[in-house]
Parts: sequence; C-alpha cells; structure tokens
Amino acid sequence: MQYKTVAGPIGLVIKKNDSYTDAVRQYAAIIDQEAVGGWELLCIQEIPVTKDKGCLAGCTSMLGMGSQYEHITFNMLVFCKRN
Repeated sequence: MQYKTVAGPIGLVIKKNDSYTDAVRQYAAIIDQEAVGGWELLCIQEIPVTKDKGCLAGCTSMLGMGSQYEHITFNMLVFCKRN
C-alpha cells in the first residue's frame, strides 16, 4: 500500500449569501485532482503545527507583547493506493 498526504485549505471562508456547500467544494476539487491514478481518500486528519517566530518575537513576548509562537492547524488529506 502506498500513501500520500496533501494539505487542505486553511480557514475556509464563505460570503454572507454563500452556502456551506461552496466552502466544501474546495475539498472536493482537491480530492478529484489527487484521486487520479488510482489514489483513494483514506481520511482527513488535523495536524497542529507550532512555528517559532524567532528571537525578536521571543524578546517581545517576555515583555507581554505578543507571542513567540504561531499556532495553526492544517487539515491533511490522506490518500492510499494499492500496489
């Protein structure tokens, strides 16, 4: 079995008059694109990532101004394919 991962959209946003279906279409487009060649969607997994902003952000965070780290959660689409 082979596996591959593809990052999904971050922070889906729809306009006031749009439906939730419009937001989900972004995932459908990725799935259709990545399913070529026998790949099947296995699951969508949340992956939390913490990024260190660097030395200056660390110093200012010690003074109570902001955070040294940036936290974001990615949605990874996991695909599998039989050998």
